[in-house]
Amino acid sequence: MQPDSLRAVLDSVFAAPDYRWIEAPHPWYAFLIRWLEAANRWLLELRESQPLGFRLFLALLVVILVAILVHVGWVLAQTLRSGPRPTPAAPAAALRRDRVWYRREADRLAAQGRYAEAMQADFLGLVLALDAADLLRFHPGKTPAEYVRESRLRPPMREELRELVGALYGYAFARWPCGREEFERWRARAAPERYAAAH
Repeated sequence: MQPDSLRAVLDSVFAAPDYRWIEAPHPWYAFLIRWLEAANRWLLELRESQPLGFRLFLALLVVILVAILVHVGWVLAQTLRSGPRPTPAAPAAALRRDRVWYRREADRLAAQGRYAEAMQADFLGLVLALDAADLLRFHPGKTPAEYVRESRLRPPMREELRELVGALYGYAFARWPCGREEFERWRARAAPERYAAAH
């Protein structure tokens, strides 16, 4: 058999449908392709058989598209308009929360029996007092443990502050039982004068 005739026989055999190696598309993809092809055929037939109907259909599609875009713009405008409005800045005096304010807040919370919250307010008062004595730097984002690490107290007083913070964590976050007696005992250890005098 001649090489050309062998090639012709092989080409005819591999041209059979059984040897066509075509990846079958995903069923949803195949459905979408069939649907788009059918819609394309329908539009072409409509354009050929009913030119006026085809133009009216295109005009309807344009109107729907414009309506969608207008609606999106309206929703966006409403969303931006109803967003949070900036509140006018309060006078500086109203925003000032110093050691005295936190002491009063601790007294108010303790009078309501909210001793763990009173300890937290009292601790902020202590931090502000130590900040004023240049023993640490107040920042609202710091944790009590960070204040202990960053304090410029002598080792015995730093350890005392660490124990105070440990008790604060226990009462405020671990829900240790806390009554007036525990609060008063903790508050006596949190007196700013003790730390300021020992630096």
